[in-house]
Amino acid sequence: MDMSLTRAEVEERGHPVWAEVDLGAIRHNVRTLAAHASGAELMGVVKGYAYGHGNPQSAIAMLQGGATRLGVARVAEGLHLRQAGVAAPIHVFTEPPPGAITAMLDHDLTPTVYTEAFARVVSDAAKERGRRVPVHLKVDSGMHRVGVPAEDVASVARSLVAMEALEVEGVWSHLAVADVPNHPFTRMQIDLFQKTLEELDTAGVKPRYRHLANSAATMSDPDTHLDLVRCGIASYGLWPGRDLLGILDLRPALALRARVNMTKVLEAGDGVSYGLRYSLAQRSRIATVTAGYADGYDRRLSGRGDVLIGGRRYRVSGTVCMDQFMLDVGEDDVEAGSIATLIGDDADDAVRAEELAVHVGTINYEVTTRIPSRVPRIFLNETAGGDDG
Repeated sequence: MDMSLTRAEVEERGHPVWAEVDLGAIRHNVRTLAAHASGAELMGVVKGYAYGHGNPQSAIAMLQGGATRLGVARVAEGLHLRQAGVAAPIHVFTEPPPGAITAMLDHDLTPTVYTEAFARVVSDAAKERGRRVPVHLKVDSGMHRVGVPAEDVASVARSLVAMEALEVEGVWSHLAVADVPNHPFTRMQIDLFQKTLEELDTAGVKPRYRHLANSAATMSDPDTHLDLVRCGIASYGLWPGRDLLGILDLRPALALRARVNMTKVLEAGDGVSYGLRYSLAQRSRIATVTAGYADGYDRRLSGRGDVLIGGRRYRVSGTVCMDQFMLDVGEDDVEAGSIATLIGDDADDAVRAEELAVHVGTINYEVTTRIPSRVPRIFLNETAGGDDG
Protein backbone atom coordinates (compact mmCIF):
# COMPACT_ATOMS: atom_id res chain seq x y z
CA MET A 1 0.00 0.00 0.00
CA ASP A 2 1.35 3.45 -0.91
CA MET A 3 0.68 5.53 2.19
CA SER A 4 1.80 8.89 0.85
CA LEU A 5 -0.30 11.62 2.43
CA THR A 6 -0.04 15.36 2.92
CA ARG A 7 0.23 16.75 6.42
CA ALA A 8 -3.35 18.01 6.15
CA GLU A 9 -4.57 14.53 5.15
CA VAL A 10 -2.77 12.99 8.11
CA GLU A 11 -4.63 15.39 10.39
CA GLU A 12 -7.99 14.93 8.65
CA ARG A 13 -7.81 11.13 8.80
CA GLY A 14 -6.71 11.07 12.41
CA HIS A 15 -3.38 9.30 11.93
CA PRO A 16 -1.70 9.39 15.33
CA VAL A 17 1.74 8.39 14.03
CA TRP A 18 3.49 9.34 10.80
CA ALA A 19 6.87 9.42 9.09
CA GLU A 20 8.33 12.53 7.49
CA VAL A 21 10.71 11.87 4.59
CA ASP A 22 12.94 14.70 3.40
CA LEU A 23 13.47 14.11 -0.32
CA GLY A 24 15.92 17.01 -0.40
CA ALA A 25 18.15 15.05 1.98
CA ILE A 26 18.01 12.00 -0.31
CA ARG A 27 18.99 14.10 -3.32
CA HIS A 28 21.84 15.65 -1.34
CA ASN A 29 23.10 12.27 -0.15
CA VAL A 30 23.07 10.78 -3.65
CA ARG A 31 24.95 13.77 -5.03
CA THR A 32 27.51 13.46 -2.23
CA LEU A 33 28.02 9.74 -2.84
CA ALA A 34 28.19 10.14 -6.60
CA ALA A 35 30.85 12.84 -6.25
CA HIS A 36 32.84 10.45 -4.06
CA ALA A 37 32.55 7.52 -6.46
CA SER A 38 35.60 8.20 -8.67
CA GLY A 39 33.54 8.85 -11.79
CA ALA A 40 31.49 5.66 -11.53
CA GLU A 41 27.76 5.77 -12.16
CA LEU A 42 25.52 5.38 -9.12
CA MET A 43 22.65 2.93 -8.74
CA GLY A 44 20.11 3.97 -6.11
CA VAL A 45 18.95 0.92 -4.19
CA VAL A 46 15.25 1.24 -3.35
CA LYS A 47 14.28 -2.29 -2.32
CA GLY A 48 12.22 -2.81 0.83
CA TYR A 49 9.98 0.19 0.06
CA ALA A 50 13.14 2.30 -0.15
CA TYR A 51 14.36 0.95 3.20
CA GLY A 52 11.05 2.10 4.67
CA HIS A 53 11.28 5.62 3.25
CA GLY A 54 8.68 5.09 0.53
CA ASN A 55 8.50 4.67 -3.24
CA PRO A 56 8.23 5.94 -5.91
CA GLN A 57 9.11 9.26 -4.26
CA SER A 58 12.47 8.09 -2.91
CA ALA A 59 13.42 6.52 -6.24
CA ILE A 60 12.57 9.70 -8.12
CA ALA A 61 14.58 11.78 -5.63
CA MET A 62 17.60 9.52 -6.18
CA LEU A 63 17.36 9.99 -9.95
CA GLN A 64 17.07 13.74 -9.45
CA GLY A 65 20.20 13.57 -7.29
CA GLY A 66 22.22 11.91 -10.03
CA ALA A 67 21.53 8.18 -9.83
CA THR A 68 21.39 6.66 -13.31
CA ARG A 69 19.85 3.31 -12.32
CA LEU A 70 17.75 1.78 -9.57
CA GLY A 71 17.98 -1.56 -7.78
CA VAL A 72 15.20 -3.68 -6.28
CA ALA A 73 14.98 -7.17 -4.80
CA ARG A 74 11.71 -8.32 -6.39
CA VAL A 75 9.87 -7.94 -9.65
CA ALA A 76 6.83 -6.47 -7.86
CA GLU A 77 9.00 -3.63 -6.54
CA GLY A 78 10.13 -2.84 -10.06
CA LEU A 79 6.58 -2.94 -11.39
CA HIS A 80 5.50 -0.47 -8.71
CA LEU A 81 8.10 1.99 -10.00
CA ARG A 82 7.19 1.43 -13.65
CA GLN A 83 3.51 1.97 -12.89
CA ALA A 84 4.48 5.28 -11.28
CA GLY A 85 6.17 6.35 -14.51
CA VAL A 86 9.81 5.70 -13.58
CA ALA A 87 11.64 5.08 -16.88
CA ALA A 88 15.25 4.62 -15.67
CA PRO A 89 16.88 1.17 -15.81
CA ILE A 90 15.70 -0.96 -12.89
CA HIS A 91 17.75 -3.97 -11.82
CA VAL A 92 16.27 -6.99 -10.04
CA PHE A 93 18.95 -8.41 -7.74
CA THR A 94 17.75 -12.02 -7.54
CA GLU A 95 16.32 -14.49 -10.02
CA PRO A 96 12.52 -14.51 -9.61
CA PRO A 97 10.26 -17.55 -10.07
CA PRO A 98 9.79 -18.36 -13.78
CA GLY A 99 6.23 -17.08 -13.70
CA ALA A 100 7.51 -13.52 -13.19
CA ILE A 101 9.71 -13.47 -16.30
CA THR A 102 6.92 -12.26 -18.57
CA ALA A 103 6.25 -9.22 -16.37
CA MET A 104 9.99 -8.61 -15.98
CA LEU A 105 10.55 -8.43 -19.74
CA ASP A 106 7.32 -6.62 -20.59
CA HIS A 107 8.30 -3.82 -18.18
CA ASP A 108 11.98 -3.66 -19.13
CA LEU A 109 13.37 -4.77 -15.79
CA THR A 110 17.02 -5.85 -15.98
CA PRO A 111 17.51 -9.42 -14.72
CA THR A 112 20.33 -10.70 -12.56
CA VAL A 113 21.32 -14.20 -13.69
CA TYR A 114 23.35 -16.84 -11.88
CA THR A 115 21.85 -20.11 -13.11
CA GLU A 116 21.90 -21.28 -16.71
CA ALA A 117 18.37 -22.67 -16.36
CA PHE A 118 16.95 -19.25 -15.50
CA ALA A 119 19.03 -17.58 -18.22
CA ARG A 120 17.67 -20.04 -20.78
CA VAL A 121 14.06 -19.25 -19.88
CA VAL A 122 14.76 -15.49 -20.08
CA SER A 123 16.45 -15.99 -23.45
CA ASP A 124 13.55 -18.02 -24.83
CA ALA A 125 11.03 -15.43 -23.66
CA ALA A 126 13.11 -12.62 -25.15
CA LYS A 127 13.41 -14.48 -28.46
CA GLU A 128 9.62 -14.86 -28.62
CA ARG A 129 9.38 -11.08 -28.33
CA GLY A 130 12.05 -10.49 -30.95
CA ARG A 131 14.19 -8.73 -28.38
CA ARG A 132 17.70 -8.82 -26.98
CA VAL A 133 17.67 -8.43 -23.19
CA PRO A 134 20.54 -7.01 -21.10
CA VAL A 135 21.42 -9.17 -18.08
CA HIS A 136 23.90 -8.82 -15.23
CA LEU A 137 25.81 -11.93 -14.21
CA LYS A 138 26.17 -12.33 -10.43
CA VAL A 139 29.47 -13.70 -9.11
CA ASP A 140 29.77 -15.37 -5.71
CA SER A 141 33.07 -13.92 -4.51
CA GLY A 142 32.76 -15.26 -0.98
CA MET A 143 29.51 -14.14 0.64
CA HIS A 144 27.86 -17.41 -0.48
CA ARG A 145 24.33 -16.07 -0.77
CA VAL A 146 23.58 -16.27 -4.50
CA GLY A 147 25.85 -16.14 -7.52
CA VAL A 148 27.99 -18.24 -9.81
CA PRO A 149 31.12 -19.60 -8.07
CA ALA A 150 34.07 -17.56 -9.29
CA GLU A 151 35.79 -20.57 -10.85
CA ASP A 152 32.73 -21.21 -13.07
CA VAL A 153 32.04 -17.64 -14.19
CA ALA A 154 33.93 -17.72 -17.50
CA SER A 155 32.21 -20.93 -18.55
CA VAL A 156 28.75 -19.65 -17.59
CA ALA A 157 29.40 -16.32 -19.29
CA ARG A 158 30.30 -18.09 -22.55
CA SER A 159 27.02 -19.98 -22.30
CA LEU A 160 25.12 -16.71 -21.87
CA VAL A 161 26.89 -15.12 -24.84
CA ALA A 162 25.80 -18.10 -26.93
CA MET A 163 22.19 -17.27 -26.10
CA GLU A 164 21.64 -14.73 -28.84
CA ALA A 165 18.68 -13.06 -27.12
CA LEU A 166 20.84 -12.10 -24.12
CA GLU A 167 23.41 -9.34 -23.78
CA VAL A 168 25.84 -9.71 -20.87
CA GLU A 169 25.69 -6.03 -20.00
CA GLY A 170 27.12 -6.36 -16.50
CA VAL A 171 29.03 -8.55 -14.07
CA TRP A 172 28.77 -7.95 -10.35
CA SER A 173 29.32 -9.29 -6.86
CA HIS A 174 28.56 -8.29 -3.29
CA LEU A 175 30.88 -7.58 -0.37
CA ALA A 176 30.30 -9.29 2.96
CA VAL A 177 32.22 -7.05 5.41
CA ALA A 178 32.76 -3.73 3.63
CA ASP A 179 31.31 -1.98 6.70
CA VAL A 180 34.60 -2.79 8.46
CA PRO A 181 37.25 -0.72 6.64
CA ASN A 182 40.44 -2.54 5.63
CA HIS A 183 39.03 -5.96 6.46
CA PRO A 184 41.24 -8.61 4.81
CA PHE A 185 38.22 -10.55 3.52
CA THR A 186 37.15 -7.52 1.50
CA ARG A 187 40.60 -7.39 -0.10
CA MET A 188 40.28 -11.06 -0.94
CA GLN A 189 36.89 -10.47 -2.57
CA ILE A 190 38.20 -7.52 -4.58
CA ASP A 191 41.16 -9.54 -5.83
CA LEU A 192 38.97 -12.53 -6.71
CA PHE A 193 36.51 -10.32 -8.58
CA GLN A 194 39.33 -8.64 -10.52
CA LYS A 195 40.76 -12.06 -11.41
CA THR A 196 37.32 -13.14 -12.61
CA LEU A 197 37.04 -10.03 -14.79
CA GLU A 198 40.42 -10.82 -16.34
CA GLU A 199 39.26 -14.36 -17.13
CA LEU A 200 36.12 -12.97 -18.74
CA ASP A 201 38.18 -10.60 -20.82
CA THR A 202 40.35 -13.51 -21.99
CA ALA A 203 37.15 -15.39 -22.90
CA GLY A 204 36.04 -12.41 -24.99
CA VAL A 205 33.29 -11.28 -22.58
CA LYS A 206 33.61 -7.53 -22.02
CA PRO A 207 30.66 -6.23 -19.95
CA ARG A 208 29.83 -2.53 -19.98
CA TYR A 209 29.22 -2.47 -16.24
CA ARG A 210 31.44 -4.04 -13.60
CA HIS A 211 30.10 -3.37 -10.11
CA LEU A 212 31.09 -4.43 -6.64
CA ALA A 213 30.67 -1.51 -4.22
CA ASN A 214 27.78 -1.16 -1.80
CA SER A 215 27.34 1.99 0.32
CA ALA A 216 30.14 1.07 2.72
CA ALA A 217 32.66 0.33 -0.03
CA THR A 218 31.63 3.42 -1.98
CA MET A 219 32.46 5.49 1.08
CA SER A 220 35.69 3.76 2.10
CA ASP A 221 37.42 1.93 -0.76
CA PRO A 222 38.05 3.53 -4.18
CA ASP A 223 39.36 0.20 -5.50
CA THR A 224 35.76 -1.04 -5.56
CA HIS A 225 34.21 1.81 -7.53
CA LEU A 226 34.76 0.41 -11.06
CA ASP A 227 31.94 1.38 -13.49
CA LEU A 228 28.97 1.50 -11.11
CA VAL A 229 28.38 1.72 -7.35
CA ARG A 230 25.21 0.53 -5.62
CA CYS A 231 24.14 2.82 -2.79
CA GLY A 232 21.21 1.98 -0.55
CA ILE A 233 21.52 2.76 3.16
CA ALA A 234 23.80 5.79 2.75
CA SER A 235 21.43 7.36 0.22
CA TYR A 236 18.96 7.76 3.07
CA GLY A 237 21.52 9.40 5.36
CA LEU A 238 22.01 6.28 7.46
CA TRP A 239 25.46 4.91 8.21
CA PRO A 240 26.49 1.50 6.83
CA GLY A 241 28.82 0.87 9.77
CA ARG A 242 29.99 2.52 12.98
CA ASP A 243 33.54 2.90 11.63
CA LEU A 244 32.20 5.02 8.78
CA LEU A 245 30.32 7.56 10.89
CA GLY A 246 30.91 11.11 9.73
CA ILE A 247 33.27 10.45 6.82
CA LEU A 248 30.84 12.04 4.35
CA ASP A 249 28.22 14.77 4.71
CA LEU A 250 25.10 12.59 4.86
CA ARG A 251 21.74 13.81 6.13
CA PRO A 252 19.16 11.49 7.69
CA ALA A 253 16.02 11.67 5.57
CA LEU A 254 13.43 10.07 7.87
CA ALA A 255 11.70 11.22 11.04
CA LEU A 256 9.06 9.20 12.90
CA ARG A 257 6.62 11.13 15.06
CA ALA A 258 3.50 10.38 17.10
CA ARG A 259 1.04 12.27 19.24
CA VAL A 260 0.46 12.04 22.96
CA ASN A 261 -3.22 11.15 23.35
CA MET A 262 -3.60 11.15 27.13
CA THR A 263 -1.80 12.22 30.27
CA LYS A 264 -2.53 11.26 33.86
CA VAL A 265 -0.94 11.74 37.26
CA LEU A 266 -0.05 8.56 39.13
CA GLU A 267 1.22 8.05 42.63
CA ALA A 268 4.55 6.65 43.80
CA GLY A 269 4.51 2.86 43.59
CA ASP A 270 1.95 2.67 40.77
CA GLY A 271 2.87 0.29 37.94
CA VAL A 272 2.65 1.03 34.22
CA SER A 273 1.85 -1.08 31.14
CA TYR A 274 1.83 -4.85 30.61
CA GLY A 275 3.54 -6.79 33.33
CA LEU A 276 3.74 -3.68 35.54
CA ARG A 277 7.49 -3.77 34.98
CA TYR A 278 7.84 -0.02 35.52
CA SER A 279 6.97 1.35 38.95
CA LEU A 280 6.89 5.06 39.72
CA ALA A 281 9.53 6.22 42.18
CA GLN A 282 7.47 9.31 42.97
CA ARG A 283 4.24 11.02 42.01
CA SER A 284 4.52 11.74 38.28
CA ARG A 285 2.68 12.56 35.10
CA ILE A 286 2.41 9.68 32.63
CA ALA A 287 2.03 10.48 28.92
CA THR A 288 0.63 7.86 26.56
CA VAL A 289 2.11 8.01 23.03
CA THR A 290 0.07 6.55 20.17
CA ALA A 291 2.72 4.37 18.54
CA GLY A 292 3.77 0.81 19.19
CA TYR A 293 5.36 -2.27 17.72
CA ALA A 294 2.67 -2.43 15.00
CA ASP A 295 4.16 0.88 13.82
CA GLY A 296 7.70 -0.50 13.78
CA TYR A 297 8.59 0.79 17.25
CA ASP A 298 10.21 -2.35 18.60
CA ARG A 299 8.96 -3.93 21.82
CA ARG A 300 12.59 -4.33 22.90
CA LEU A 301 12.72 -0.56 23.32
CA SER A 302 10.71 -1.05 26.51
CA GLY A 303 12.61 0.74 29.29
CA ARG A 304 15.48 1.53 26.87
CA GLY A 305 14.39 3.85 24.10
CA ASP A 306 14.29 7.63 24.45
CA VAL A 307 11.86 9.94 22.67
CA LEU A 308 11.89 13.71 22.38
CA ILE A 309 9.08 16.07 23.29
CA GLY A 310 9.85 19.74 23.00
CA GLY A 311 13.55 18.93 22.66
CA ARG A 312 13.65 17.04 25.96
CA ARG A 313 14.39 13.32 26.29
CA TYR A 314 12.06 10.89 28.03
CA ARG A 315 12.67 7.18 28.50
CA VAL A 316 10.00 4.65 27.49
CA SER A 317 8.36 3.60 30.76
CA GLY A 318 7.32 -0.03 30.90
CA THR A 319 6.40 -2.31 28.04
CA VAL A 320 5.84 -1.06 24.49
CA CYS A 321 2.34 -2.15 23.43
CA MET A 322 1.07 -2.88 19.91
CA ASP A 323 -0.29 0.64 19.38
CA GLN A 324 0.92 2.71 22.34
CA PHE A 325 3.64 3.19 24.92
CA MET A 326 4.01 5.32 28.03
CA LEU A 327 6.48 7.93 29.25
CA ASP A 328 7.14 9.09 32.79
CA VAL A 329 7.54 12.84 32.24
CA GLY A 330 7.80 13.75 35.93
CA GLU A 331 6.35 17.21 36.57
CA ASP A 332 6.89 18.46 33.01
CA ASP A 333 4.10 20.22 31.18
CA VAL A 334 3.35 17.55 28.58
CA GLU A 335 -0.26 17.49 27.42
CA ALA A 336 -2.47 15.51 25.07
CA GLY A 337 -1.74 16.59 21.50
CA SER A 338 1.99 17.05 22.12
CA ILE A 339 4.21 15.58 19.40
CA ALA A 340 6.76 12.93 20.36
CA THR A 341 9.75 12.35 18.07
CA LEU A 342 10.68 8.67 17.98
CA ILE A 343 13.30 9.08 15.24
CA GLY A 344 14.62 12.41 14.04
CA ASP A 345 15.46 15.94 15.16
CA ASP A 346 13.66 17.95 17.80
CA ALA A 347 15.11 21.30 18.86
CA ASP A 348 18.81 20.78 19.67
CA ASP A 349 18.67 17.00 20.09
CA ALA A 350 18.02 14.03 17.84
CA VAL A 351 17.18 10.34 18.11
CA ARG A 352 18.86 8.42 15.30
CA ALA A 353 17.97 5.05 13.84
CA GLU A 354 21.47 3.93 14.84
CA GLU A 355 20.64 4.68 18.49
CA LEU A 356 17.51 2.56 18.41
CA ALA A 357 19.38 -0.22 16.63
CA VAL A 358 21.87 -0.43 19.50
CA HIS A 359 19.05 -0.76 22.05
CA VAL A 360 17.36 -3.49 20.02
CA GLY A 361 20.51 -5.37 19.02
CA THR A 362 20.03 -4.91 15.30
CA ILE A 363 21.09 -2.54 12.49
CA ASN A 364 19.68 0.78 11.32
CA TYR A 365 18.52 -0.87 8.07
CA GLU A 366 15.96 -2.88 10.04
CA VAL A 367 14.80 0.06 12.16
CA THR A 368 13.49 2.02 9.17
CA THR A 369 12.55 -0.88 6.90
CA ARG A 370 10.17 -2.29 9.51
CA ILE A 371 8.01 0.85 9.61
CA PRO A 372 4.82 -0.59 8.07
CA SER A 373 2.39 0.75 5.50
CA ARG A 374 -0.17 1.76 8.14
CA VAL A 375 2.22 4.60 9.04
CA PRO A 376 1.66 7.32 6.41
CA ARG A 377 4.68 9.00 4.82
CA ILE A 378 4.66 12.78 4.47
CA PHE A 379 7.16 13.73 1.75
CA LEU A 380 8.97 17.02 2.25
CA ASN A 381 10.85 19.03 -0.40
CA GLU A 382 9.44 17.05 -3.31
CA THR A 383 10.71 19.65 -5.77
CA ALA A 384 14.48 19.86 -6.22
CA GLY A 385 15.90 23.19 -5.11
CA GLY A 386 17.87 24.99 -2.46
CA ASP A 387 16.65 22.59 0.22
CA ASP A 388 19.14 20.02 -1.06
CA GLY A 389 22.18 22.07 -0.01
